[in-house]
Amino acid sequence: MLRFLLTCLIVSFAALGAEPISLFEPDGTRGVTADFQRWHSEFEDNGNYGESYFYVARTNDGSTLFTMLSITNLGLSTFMASLDLQYYAPDGRKWNLHHEYDRDDITAATDRMDITIGPARTWGGGNAYHVTIDESDVQLDFHLANELPSYKFGSGKVLFYADQSAEYTLGISSPRAASSGSVTLDGERFDLAGKGYHDHGWATIKMPSFIKEWYAVRMFSPDHTLVLHRQFLQPKFGGGENKFGIVGHDGKIVGTTRNFSLNGTQFREEAGHRLPTEIEVLINTGGYNVTGTITELRYQESIDVLGRISFPVRMAIKAFYTNPYFLRYMGQCELDFTKDGVTEHVSHECLVEIDYY
Repeated sequence: MLRFLLTCLIVSFAALGAEPISLFEPDGTRGVTADFQRWHSEFEDNGNYGESYFYVARTNDGSTLFTMLSITNLGLSTFMASLDLQYYAPDGRKWNLHHEYDRDDITAATDRMDITIGPARTWGGGNAYHVTIDESDVQLDFHLANELPSYKFGSGKVLFYADQSAEYTLGISSPRAASSGSVTLDGERFDLAGKGYHDHGWATIKMPSFIKEWYAVRMFSPDHTLVLHRQFLQPKFGGGENKFGIVGHDGKIVGTTRNFSLNGTQFREEAGHRLPTEIEVLINTGGYNVTGTITELRYQESIDVLGRISFPVRMAIKAFYTNPYFLRYMGQCELDFTKDGVTEHVSHECLVEIDYY
């Protein structure tokens, strides 16, 4: 999923009427090329540009890791790169780290995915992806070996405006992978063996300019995989939706879809936003009919994306432009997978993110 540190100080006003938008094409491509996964430095002078390498792990011992390397130039006076890491331990402890770096701290290969930002590096391709960090407060040695192939919907691009002059691009490099390695926080080492996910994307449009809300669900049961994204678009771009999802079974992608239901049916307030605590799931793809619900099992964190900006600037951005929060919880999936008249019930935990812009 693309999630930049939204420190933009420019107030954007929506134009009258809906601007044209071209969503992912209906079909897609298995495999994400090396050129797609590289750092797209040709955009770094664009004041709306941001790029990210995003990783998730759900470990065998019940912990959760999120980590992301980002490169942005969102109209600020200085070019910025950043490292974000959140770790949720099985005993309820959590860490939320953020480090910022300068343009001079970035080095990268020009033909493949191999990017170093200060003490952090991410590299990979094909069916293997890696990220390491050697910082004062975190040491990370994290690896993914794909159990499902990488995938992008259409060209991977959503294009904006009549002249298609802006884009949001996403490739799902690891819809499901075996994770390994460790993270050390406050001198304590945690094992990361389990299942993981990785995506890479960039944009030349500010995320709050086109997204209002973003639902993301990832389930890795022993035999089944779900990766579902539902983006609610801003009125400026018609107020519709961009949905894309992957269904996996027994180590294969059995269906991809841009037409499914992922609807909140019960809510509670969290950090000033409506958090869906029960979500209805309806999917029909690849001969599978998937129905059921996701319910909140254990809340993890509400992340104020602007929390590290000075108070008066933060309040101005929240008042006039965006109030971005990332809300995360462990969910309980109760789903029926039906194919050829045979139904298999799957009861398994899943990772739920609800992002508000």
